[in-house]
Amino acid sequence: MDQDNPYAASSADLTQVAVPRPGSPVKAVLYAFLLDFVGSHLLGVVLGIAYGTLLTLGGMPLDRLEAHMASLSWYSPYMLTATVLGTMISLLAGFVCARIAKRHEYRYALIAATLTCVLTAWLTWRQLSTTWLSLTLLAYAASLLGAHWGRKVNRKAQVAAG
Repeated sequence: MDQDNPYAASSADLTQVAVPRPGSPVKAVLYAFLLDFVGSHLLGVVLGIAYGTLLTLGGMPLDRLEAHMASLSWYSPYMLTATVLGTMISLLAGFVCARIAKRHEYRYALIAATLTCVLTAWLTWRQLSTTWLSLTLLAYAASLLGAHWGRKVNRKAQVAAG
C-alpha cells in the first residue's frame, strides 16, 4: 500500500553523502585562466564602449574622445569601476579554480593567474607601467583570495562527507 502512495517518504538512505573527489588540475587552471583573461578583456571592451557612447552622446567629438580615453588616469571613475569589476573577475576565477581542483588550490590559482598576467603582458608590452604592475599584483591577490574561499568550501564539503 505504501508503494502506491505518492506522498509517502522515500525509503532511500539519505545519510550517505558522496565524498567529493579531486578534479582535474588542467581543467581547473584552464577554466580559471579563460574566465580571468577573457572576462577581464570583455569587461574592458564593454565598459569602453559604454563610456565612449556616453561621452559621444554628451557631445564630445570623436577626435577628442580618442585622446580622452588614452589619457584616463587610474583614479578616474571609469578606471576605478574597471579595476573593481576586474578584481571581482579575478576573485571569481580563483574560486572556480579551487572548486574544480579540490586540492592544491593556491598552487593552481597561482598558475592560472600567472598565465593570465604573462599573456596580458605579452599583448600590451608597449603599455606596461607601474600602474599595470600594481593591477597585476591586485589580480594575484584577488585570485588567491578566491582560491582561499574555494578551499574553505572544499574543506566544508569534505567534513560534511565524513
